[in-house]
Amino acid sequence: MGNTKPMSKRKIPEHHKNRFIEMSLFLKNYRANERLSMSEFSKLTDTHVNTIQRFEKGNKNITVLTLFDFIDAMDMSLPEFFEGMN
Repeated sequence: MGNTKPMSKRKIPEHHKNRFIEMSLFLKNYRANERLSMSEFSKLTDTHVNTIQRFEKGNKNITVLTLFDFIDAMDMSLPEFFEGMN
């Protein structure tokens, strides 16, 4: 097994980066409008506060399940969450 190469990070296309930023800003604005701290939102979503912090800064890919937890905590459907996003 000497031919194993370390896994390389997949380059994220620019349009996906823009979508990620849009989602992270949406979450941040939601929290601000609801006057929820990261810690409070963390408890609602059963997600570590560092995950929320990194996501809102735009430098953390999250799993689909974590995104679903965020959307559920916001009491939204998927179409409501993604409405107006590119």
